[in-house]
Amino acid sequence: MDVTLTCRALLLDVDGTLVDSADAVRAAWSAVAQELGADPEEVAAAALARRASEVVEEFFYAEDRPHALDASLRTSVASAHLVRALPGAADLLASLPPGRWGCVTSGRREILTARLRGAGLPVPDVLVAAEDVGRGKPDPEPYLRGAERVGVEPADAVALEDTPEGVRSARAAGLRVVGVLGTHRPDDLRSAGADALVDAPGRVVVTVDGDLLRLTVA
Repeated sequence: MDVTLTCRALLLDVDGTLVDSADAVRAAWSAVAQELGADPEEVAAAALARRASEVVEEFFYAEDRPHALDASLRTSVASAHLVRALPGAADLLASLPPGRWGCVTSGRREILTARLRGAGLPVPDVLVAAEDVGRGKPDPEPYLRGAERVGVEPADAVALEDTPEGVRSARAAGLRVVGVLGTHRPDDLRSAGADALVDAPGRVVVTVDGDLLRLTVA
């Protein structure tokens, strides 16, 4: 059965929600790990789900961490050509009125901008990245900041997320959430608080009704 959610703004995660960046993440972090003597597979697997600062903290010696962060930024930007838009992502973003949507991500701004462009997707005016918050997902701060920047109350926004941590972040901030399947099990997203699930971003159809957005989730 279709679900309809009415809101004033849509806030979207990027990696795993709008784009498939898994190959780019693996390539970038494997290169850093090889350079600094860490296990490439372990580092790449961790980087798929965690912030760069957390990956560096766990896998690299203290004296190597600044270089690891710098190197991961360079390699991540360089690997952005490996990123692909998920099905229907371009159509979904094209259907949203300007100023009524933004991206909320755990990644660094330069990397996420490169990935969106590499996937052929627009870069939004509102982009809350790792540099913009003191506490990342699942803390509510990223989505509270996103709602503030797009100019709506959290209860008037809907989030698209592919991870339980992202769903918890949005729910804790007061947003409703559509979970995008692909990186985590449906039960994990439901348990985290997702209101509805889709198998691709293109399964969310937006109808503009004055200052309201009606999201039909099929």
